[in-house]
This record gives sequence, structure tokens and C-alpha cells, in this order.
Amino acid sequence: MNSELKISIIIPVYNEEKRITRSLKRILNYCIEKEWNFEIIVAEDGSTDNTVKIAKEFQSIDERIKILSSQNRLGKGGAIKNAIFHASKEYVCFMDVDLSADIAELERLIPFIKDYDIVIGSRLIRDDLTPIKGPIYRKIFSHFYSSFFRFVFHMPIHDPQCGFKLFIKNNVLSLFNEIHTTGFAFDTEVLVKAYWLDLTIKEVPIIWNYDNATKVSVFKQIRAMGNDLLSIWYEAHLLWLQNIPTYPQKKGSVKARILFSMLSLFKKPRE
Repeated sequence: MNSELKISIIIPVYNEEKRITRSLKRILNYCIEKEWNFEIIVAEDGSTDNTVKIAKEFQSIDERIKILSSQNRLGKGGAIKNAIFHASKEYVCFMDVDLSADIAELERLIPFIKDYDIVIGSRLIRDDLTPIKGPIYRKIFSHFYSSFFRFVFHMPIHDPQCGFKLFIKNNVLSLFNEIHTTGFAFDTEVLVKAYWLDLTIKEVPIIWNYDNATKVSVFKQIRAMGNDLLSIWYEAHLLWLQNIPTYPQKKGSVKARILFSMLSLFKKPRE
């Protein structure tokens, strides 16, 4: 299958002039080496630097590089969602521009995609891979978010936020019609809604290298992602109360009743 792979690779970017050259060179060269039937979609989200200019220079060299630009900010999740609907290949992958997960890590996911609708990379499941090195505060945040995710959703996923995922396109189009989160918790809503639609998910350990130059502030993320996660749970629970199987909750759960009552004081369903 590997040599016959038809794949759209999505890279969400916003003001990435310092990293996009290295990223596109690496991804393009690897796909050519593997002789894949591929396209690289640069999901550009209203950049104000030279990101688009650099991407267009690559596009002039290889037409398999596509650019989807947005005049208005869509958010990382919104940019990925938009790109998925424009993808033309059988399989769709999205990955980070900083190459924290190298394109070669797709080799770990590909063997499972024939048997699952979604295959996701994991930084927390290691199996025979060495532990990931990185800032201790990022590790603490990842483990906390993972535990909180599994606490509220009862789903056997350890690393919902890993930005390295592979899909069978035709099997997930209905899924992305249901996604409303545009920020960093986008990945979480994708997995919760996938469960709701009875899509199959496989989590696979990958090699991950934290980028020391990342522009993401973990401390600013915590509040936003926590709020988004609770919003996703609240909306899922509203549907669950209507007997729609949105996540594996137990009937009469005291924890769920208390959490729902607390959130009902502040939350309103999103449009």
C-alpha cells in the first residue's frame, strides 16, 4: 500500500515565514522519495508576514503544493477543516509546520489505516519507543489534559491533542461537518464527534521532538483549551440526555449530573 498511497498532507500555518521553508522542503522531498501520489495543502490562516510568498515560490516549482489562504482568521482548527474539504486524495493527514512529528512518522500510522477510519499519533503511549524529551511544563500539561479528557469523556484515547492524524477522507466528511471548535481543542472535538458517528480510531505511538521556538504559550492555552473542552462536553451531554450516543457515559452518573449542573449556570450551546 505504501507505494500506492494517495494522500493529501495538510499543514496549517499562520505567520510561519521562519519555518515553512524547512517544512515544505522536507515534506516534498520525502513524498517524492516514496513515490506517493500526493498533494501538500498549505492551510494559511491570514498571515501578515512572508508565509504566503514563500509558499507560492514552492508552488511555482511543484504544482502539487496547493495554497488555501483566508483573509479572515479561521483558527488552526478552522483552517484544517477548510483544507479537508478541498483535499482531493483518498487519505488525508494533517501535521504541524514545525515538524515536531516528522513526515516519516506517517510510516507508523499507514499500516493501520485500512482497518480504521482515523489513525492518530500519540506522544503519551510509548510502547517500545523512548520517552519524549521536552520541557517539563509541557509534559505536565499534556498529561493533565489527557487525564481530564478521559475523566469527562470515558474514551480510551491518551493523547487527543497530538497534531498528527491520518484519515480516510470519504469516511470523515460527515464528521467534519459537525466540528465547530476552531482553536486548539479542535482535535478533541474531532475525536468526540468521531465516537458519536461510530468511526473507528487507532492510537499509535510516534517520535515527537518539541520545538523550542514554538510560538504557542502553554499557559495561555490552558484556559482556552479547558473552556473549549468543557464546552464540547456540555454540548455532547445535552445530546446524550436525548439518548444520542455522543460519548460512553453511564446512566445516572453522579459526576456527570454535578458537572452538567455547574456548567448550566454559565454555558449556552454554540450556534
